Amino acid sequence: GRLGRDAETLSSLAGRLLAFELALARRDASAVPGGLADLIDDEFEEVGASGRRWDREAIVALLAVSSPADVAIDVFDATRLSRTVVLVTYSSIARDPDTPARQAWRSSVWVRRGDRWRLRFHQGTPAAAGDLRRRLTRSSAPG
Repeated sequence: GRLGRDAETLSSLAGRLLAFELALARRDASAVPGGLADLIDDEFEEVGASGRRWDREAIVALLAVSSPADVAIDVFDATRLSRTVVLVTYSSIARDPDTPARQAWRSSVWVRRGDRWRLRFHQGTPAAAGDLRRRLTRSSAPG
């Protein structure tokens, strides 16, 4: 039925968006035809885990000079908000030999522009140690 096709489509799209998120997190330009800047929407905004705000110009400049990073993504979920907007949420762990691992909860809003998906918004929030494997639970009160 229709729902089955939609679910398969979302599953396929989720896989593609996960690949894009990994390429961006790892600074792996070779993983994306056209390069990483091609994924960033003209109206891009980010609130980073550091609390810093970024726009397209700033993030494209950062991506251009960043070294590859060792980042893992887990607890990845994609939710279609409309035919042209998808919210993805996930946890990330960035490892660097010289510093402790940085763990964060992340969310991104991807928008379809023509035949391409572009990152419109991204937010990172530092995660407490050991908290990353817990899936979000839906309840009326924070736990």
